[in-house]
Amino acid sequence: MKKTDDSCMGRGIMNHFIDSLKTTVKNHSVLRSEWLEKRKIEFPLEDLKLWLCQEYFVSIGFVDWFLIVASQTSDQKAKITLVQNIWEELGEGDLNETHVSILIKFLDQLGINHKSLVCLPETKKYLQTMKSIIETSFFHGLGALGPANEYLLKLEYQTVSDAYTILKNNSNLPEGSFFQVNLDADEGHSKRMFDLILEVSDTPKKQSMVEEGNLMALDARKLFYEGLSNIETLMFK
Repeated sequence: MKKTDDSCMGRGIMNHFIDSLKTTVKNHSVLRSEWLEKRKIEFPLEDLKLWLCQEYFVSIGFVDWFLIVASQTSDQKAKITLVQNIWEELGEGDLNETHVSILIKFLDQLGINHKSLVCLPETKKYLQTMKSIIETSFFHGLGALGPANEYLLKLEYQTVSDAYTILKNNSNLPEGSFFQVNLDADEGHSKRMFDLILEVSDTPKKQSMVEEGNLMALDARKLFYEGLSNIETLMFK
């Protein structure tokens, strides 16, 4: 009976750990950035295009981050989970179905040539900071990619997707299947990452590194929105 009680207690502690990671994301200031908050009231099409154009560079870096984290562990089960997320991100081998390809198609439908896009300085800094975080340790990488990316993006994409639905209902715009593809993927990917974190973060030290990676990556994401806000500021100078 004691072993059963200890097992239940252990699961309870670990579930609390996962819940705390999710709470950190939900309560983080990045989801209440001034740029996003303003667009909950009104989301002009040009602003949505700006968000998509910068998210294009993040989508490119995203796969590389997973490859780096996968290379930092000898745990075969962990590698399988990470590679599975990468494989699905890459359209399961179909070049036309990779998330970057789907975004490029969506940009083309909106009249945007992805080859002419310019990565904002703040977006570049965000990408560089993320790379630095995930190179810190395997567990920092799990925190940065799981809660602070897969789970965070699900919340961010929902906000932008809702705004696009309103815009589409009021004008002649292409289907927003890009958003649904990402929302569906992020739902499964974030659960897979949380399950992995639950399995491998079996000491307080490992959990602390995951928590630190999560918070560092959330803070870094604020750079992305600072860049969008700076564009808006320059427009009104």
